[in-house]
Amino acid sequence: MAEDTRELVVAEAKRLFYQYGFRRITMDEIAANLRMSKKTLYALFPSKEELVRAVILTIMAPKMARMKGLMQGSGTVAEFFGGVVEVFHALGREVSEPMMLDMKMSPDIWKEIEERRLETLSHIGEVIERGKKTGEVRADLNVDLFLRVFMLVINRIGNPTMMLELNMKPSELAGQLFGIFFHGIVPADRRAGGVS
Repeated sequence: MAEDTRELVVAEAKRLFYQYGFRRITMDEIAANLRMSKKTLYALFPSKEELVRAVILTIMAPKMARMKGLMQGSGTVAEFFGGVVEVFHALGREVSEPMMLDMKMSPDIWKEIEERRLETLSHIGEVIERGKKTGEVRADLNVDLFLRVFMLVINRIGNPTMMLELNMKPSELAGQLFGIFFHGIVPADRRAGGVS
């Protein structure tokens, strides 16, 4: 029963946060929308920060699970990167501009998101190594260097501040970045049209 109520609270908070961001919405408003007492709401979520984290977890967990599945799968490198872009498209549908602005102003919350994202992406080297063995990735690619550059770019560009500066949604940014990286690692004869 309590778990069902928690899920209802998270769903309503997610809806409100998407529309207005999490800084503009109060716990009082969430309780009122759910016709719930503040006491009940605070018994489920002792702080707004805890509720924000629960909302972010419901958004991120399935995407991170999908990313892990892609990395552990036996698909091609192109299928992997295509799947990653799909994950970011899904993320872009659930994270609004007001939420991005609020994440920019909440470094602790962004840090948690970043840690989950980096932990998930840290296994990308396995996919690249597999691609080298199958000829999908250039044999001369230094995987360690690629990973360091990839993670640096993800850290520096794949954040709320940069996305807002570039006026790009997470899905658009991911598509552009993965396109740049994918065409940079795929042998010319494997690219569409064989263009170098």
